[in-house]
Amino acid sequence: MATVDIVNAKNEKVDSLELPAAIFGAPAKSHVLHAVVRMQLARRRRGTAETKGRSEVSGGGKKPWRQKGTGRARAGTSRSPLWRHGGTIFGPHPRDYSHQVPKTVRRQALRGALTAKVEAGAIRILESLGLEKPSTKAMRGLLAGLGAQGKTLLVLPSRDDVVEKSARNLPEVRVLTVRGLNVYDVLRADLLILTPEGVQTLCEVLVP
Repeated sequence: MATVDIVNAKNEKVDSLELPAAIFGAPAKSHVLHAVVRMQLARRRRGTAETKGRSEVSGGGKKPWRQKGTGRARAGTSRSPLWRHGGTIFGPHPRDYSHQVPKTVRRQALRGALTAKVEAGAIRILESLGLEKPSTKAMRGLLAGLGAQGKTLLVLPSRDDVVEKSARNLPEVRVLTVRGLNVYDVLRADLLILTPEGVQTLCEVLVP
């Protein structure tokens, strides 16, 4: 088991916590992480790109010139893809890009991503957020005290309106609950901040 410090808002050690090896000691397999991240990004695609083929473009109902005798190539419509203002060949049409990855693989990838963050020293266990009312200034000061730089991911055991409202104006900070935790957001974050309660909830969700 990996042991990490529990710190207060001033980044001072107040206790220690043993992280369960079942979650924070799993192997980080690159092909599994890739498959899950690819699935997540595919699900975010709107798939609304649309082009018009030769049968959908306005106009082109009349044959441009007679079949023979002009010396020019045969043409049946002015909306051929080869012509200006013609249709598009093999253009995109609305579609659903999403695909599925087995639930066990998704959980395996999440455990691997969390393990990678522990090994990189990119996890802080915060004793308590201690925010009494929404305040962007207080949240910014708290993160500065923890030495947070770059993209920061706050992982809460459950929804907390005070924390969410305090962080929503900070572009580099993202707030998620344990049940909303995902591989993509874990990997892109430079620092993960959890609470002891959040680690406990994580164990209940991810331990096989």
